[in-house]
Amino acid sequence: MKQLELIIKELALPAGYYDRLTELLEEKQLPQKEYLLRTGQVCTFIGVVEEGVLRSFREQDGEEFISDFYVPGSFVTSYRSFLRKEPSVGAIQALEDTTLSCLSYANFELLTNESPLWFKFGKHIADTLFVKKCVKETSLLKDSALERYRLLVENYPGIEQHVAQYHIASYLGIKPESLSRIKSLNIGQ
Repeated sequence: MKQLELIIKELALPAGYYDRLTELLEEKQLPQKEYLLRTGQVCTFIGVVEEGVLRSFREQDGEEFISDFYVPGSFVTSYRSFLRKEPSVGAIQALEDTTLSCLSYANFELLTNESPLWFKFGKHIADTLFVKKCVKETSLLKDSALERYRLLVENYPGIEQHVAQYHIASYLGIKPESLSRIKSLNIGQ
């Protein structure tokens, strides 16, 4: 729960808030390839990755499209599903053995009813997820594949040691062969 402790400290919440949060968290251990959430399930949690890497993706016509990676310190959820209590349009899967701290929707509601300061925590989660989504969408619309690759390695240092190249290509919206060419162009830059 080290990652969550850092978040609580960053938000400067009063003493005792971290302890209260840890009372309500569930630790989850996922082995590599295990699903945290499957397409069609309602997401009932917001998690923080303590260790490991996950991916969120959608399948269409037998092809997978990766929308995000989650590394230590990342919030992980299907946020629309969480907020609206509707089936998720995508899945979340561990790419390596992963440990998460998860807060259920019910416990999130309990906290926000206890103190208005918990809304600061909720706003931080919402802001973080929103900005991450906007950065990705903007990059897909305006950046070249090379620029998207550079943004990926800047935002996720060391990601290539944890994630298969075909997953990275899918995240970037390109074919694996194109990723190989991009990486050869990027050497020394």
